[in-house]
Amino acid sequence: MTTKAFLTASAAAVLAFSLSGCGTGETSGGGGAGVIRDEAYCSKSGLSAPLRQTFILIDANVVKKSEMASDFAERNLFLRDLGLAFANPALSLASGLSDPRERISIMLVPTDGSPAQLVFTGCIPGLSPDEEVAARAGASWVREFATGDALKGMAEDAEKFQINAIGGLTSAAKRGVDTPEPQTGSITGSALFSAIRASRGVLEPPKGTIARYVLVTNLSAVAFESSESSDSARKQGQDAGFKAGGDFGLSDVMIVQPEGAAPEGKDYLEGFLLAQGGRLVSYSSGKPMAGERAPKTVRYFEGEAAYPGRSERLKMRIADDGKGNLSSSWLTMLGGINKPIPLTGQISCSSPTICKITSDDKGFAQIWSPQPGGKPEFINEMPFAGMRNFNFEIRGKELKGEASDPMVQIGNDGSKSSIAITADIR
Repeated sequence: MTTKAFLTASAAAVLAFSLSGCGTGETSGGGGAGVIRDEAYCSKSGLSAPLRQTFILIDANVVKKSEMASDFAERNLFLRDLGLAFANPALSLASGLSDPRERISIMLVPTDGSPAQLVFTGCIPGLSPDEEVAARAGASWVREFATGDALKGMAEDAEKFQINAIGGLTSAAKRGVDTPEPQTGSITGSALFSAIRASRGVLEPPKGTIARYVLVTNLSAVAFESSESSDSARKQGQDAGFKAGGDFGLSDVMIVQPEGAAPEGKDYLEGFLLAQGGRLVSYSSGKPMAGERAPKTVRYFEGEAAYPGRSERLKMRIADDGKGNLSSSWLTMLGGINKPIPLTGQISCSSPTICKITSDDKGFAQIWSPQPGGKPEFINEMPFAGMRNFNFEIRGKELKGEASDPMVQIGNDGSKSSIAITADIR
């Protein structure tokens, strides 16, 4: 979708924040606080449903309270721009930050640690480049959801979508604070993560859909690692994450702070989230940073790894972005304390059922190293002892391959440097 397709005159109303039309979406909800819904593009005949859903969790502590819609942009410019980064199709689809028709759910996280409150949910109006070409060529499925000029109608729907998303943010601002302030104390005891744990039920995407979480907060005053511990910040974060008992469901996590709030404790947070099944893909101030593109194909496998003298059960999620890269892919060893490993690398498919997968140079199981960076570490407490490479082949419903590392010797005679992996599709 081209940028010009959306930057029409009425879009200026969004950027100037004239919100007289913020009620154009359906609303629902109780307690006097409605939820704005814009779900016209969540299910369109002839168009595939996206495989990822994004939850934008806004810490009420960073929201400047504004009772009037006219005050919102002036008092919360950062939040308005962040919302548009995900909800303006001209911006989000071009940058890869969002996917066509991806569901975006905006939630306010209360200051008292109670469950997050939904203020907006909807699916982004938009087409992939291939779908747009087909639409311009007059594909039959266009008539299923549009009359007249389909792309012109979609541009108008996109403008309404932005207005509705910002309308949800405006509603959230009515429950903001007079003076924004950062989270303090320990990260595990913070109201932010207490609320996220309390919201587990509403933060689970539909079966077959992968979640992505965007945490909008200020962690610049949080106490991360303890100087009294001999463990590294990352190891302390891992231990705290296991004790916290949260579950990010093998998802990418983005943290966005207000402009000027320096990202602190990155190593600790990586370990903290990883122990709860989350991968910190970006940690920024002022605006979100695009990470991996949304997956276009997802396959689930269950199998085993042939450790010396025993087999260990595992689960795998193999997803690709349609451009030859793994996206939102994980391998999880089962039994004892689960230690999931994000899979990053390349995937090449000669047919829908035959694919080859290879790791990149990001270290594979080294993500569980207690001392990231520098020389690689190989210890039994890490999955696959910290092996840095993997390669798999999918043929039909079977996956075969191995984890390997030339610096790891296993077996009774130490002659092997790989662990075989076999799995079946589920």
